[in-house]
Amino acid sequence: MKQLKNLSLACITLAAVGCSAVSYQSMGIRGGYSEKKLNDTSYRVHYSGNGSVSLEQAIDFALLRSAVIAQQHGADTFTSSNHAANVSRSYAGTPGVYVSKPSVYLDIAVPAAQSDTETLACGQFSGLFTLMTLQNEVRAFNHNTQACIDEIQAKYQLTEQQIFDKI
Repeated sequence: MKQLKNLSLACITLAAVGCSAVSYQSMGIRGGYSEKKLNDTSYRVHYSGNGSVSLEQAIDFALLRSAVIAQQHGADTFTSSNHAANVSRSYAGTPGVYVSKPSVYLDIAVPAAQSDTETLACGQFSGLFTLMTLQNEVRAFNHNTQACIDEIQAKYQLTEQQIFDKI
């Protein structure tokens, strides 16, 4: 009987940890990133968060996916534009308890040649993104590909395996 109780407690703990984990992953049941190729050098990146992901984290994860796409194309920089965000509230099953689920979209362009334009640090981006979304302002920003990956990886303590979907 004691073993059954311990097993039940372990299962509940694992389920709670699994559901609440902040995750940078490809789109799945708990949210994640996806992208759509618009043309040879442009993509629309989407990140959909679960109830444990803040809007700032969703913005960071969309930006991280954008940087990974740029790196896969051998680009030192990329440009983000057409920023959009939505935060939906879902009923959590308990009276009066709702869960916020952020969804972020970015259009990115990966230059064919190296760009010498000034870049915006990724850490400054979420604040500007939120402000632009509130004001319905459209503005493009250039980002350093490797600096974005490094900064967001350190901020969320992500492994190379998590970032690059290595199995």
